[in-house]
Amino acid sequence: MKLIRLAAVAMGLFVAIQASVATAVEQSRTGARIVEINGDHKNGTATFRIDAPQARDVRVMLNTMAQSDAKPMWRDADGIWNGSLGPLVPDYYPVAFITDGMIRTAGYVHVTGPKPEAWDPRPVPHGTIHQHWYDSKTLGMLRGVWVYTPPGYEAGTASYPVLYLLHGSGGDETSWVKDGLTNIILDNLIADEAARPMIVVMPFGHTEPSPRAGVVPSYAGRDTAAFTRELTTEIMPAIETTYRITRRADARAIAGFSMGGNHARLIGLGRLDVFHSVATFSGTISVRQRQVTAEAIQEAYGPVFDDAEATDAALRLLWLAVGSEETRLLTQHKIFTDLLDEHHIKHTFIVEPGGHTWYVWRRNLRDLAALLFR
Repeated sequence: MKLIRLAAVAMGLFVAIQASVATAVEQSRTGARIVEINGDHKNGTATFRIDAPQARDVRVMLNTMAQSDAKPMWRDADGIWNGSLGPLVPDYYPVAFITDGMIRTAGYVHVTGPKPEAWDPRPVPHGTIHQHWYDSKTLGMLRGVWVYTPPGYEAGTASYPVLYLLHGSGGDETSWVKDGLTNIILDNLIADEAARPMIVVMPFGHTEPSPRAGVVPSYAGRDTAAFTRELTTEIMPAIETTYRITRRADARAIAGFSMGGNHARLIGLGRLDVFHSVATFSGTISVRQRQVTAEAIQEAYGPVFDDAEATDAALRLLWLAVGSEETRLLTQHKIFTDLLDEHHIKHTFIVEPGGHTWYVWRRNLRDLAALLFR
């Protein structure tokens, strides 16, 4: 497989605070206009103002996908709807407005703190994001993959360890940069010598053509077996031919969140000859049965537990993380980690405060990256 490099862009790929053009057009058409979305670093609050003169009810959603969590806004004497939420921990928070029952996404609000977080841009050496297109033989379609190379890669000759980083349901190969701020997190950690320089490969996990002009995926393609074949037989060989990558299992890691966490766990634990580090962030656990039980997990991951001694010997790192508010996933992961304990397979289990959101996954990536390839 030949990778076609279309673009290489440095640093500045992160989501804007203000609403997107598409959102602005939609709100203009419906009689609503965003006036302000702003984060106050002094008191950790987020403020919102929206001009919706015809609206009878306006609510704001912050860092949630549940409409029931939307908070009411109030209209001032000028007819502008106002809202304020906080105090908030420093981060980027997704914002949406509900105007008379209609939801409109509005980008992100950035709440900063007294010192920069891992995902806050800083004047440090920056890596590069490379965009590649390729014709997938496994799927018979045009697809994309994004690759992060660390600062100094282009000018050097050294080889690097590689992290294959997978997105969740409804995402694509751009998600870990646009929403996860992966390049900024790695730039900062590497500059602080808190993480080893590494290459990060971000493929498209849905088995559909990648989004491009004229093509909008349904994001319903979930053929895990086909994606596994494409990753291991097409993407990985092409990446290792194109980039200076250390070709040892000790120098390869695979991680992902939600759907991508399930992919990472299945692929990584199924190919311990290829990956010695496996991590999941809020990773779903797919089994053949309707319920996730110890028996169902053992069936799905048979060889992992059948030869637990070999599994434990091969694993350099098995790292599992879940948000504290993810009740169902917490229960399922307790079953999984109990099995790992029972079979004496070393692992780390982390519960990060928060729900099924980027707030949790950015912190997961920050903490994982500091442990990889040490």
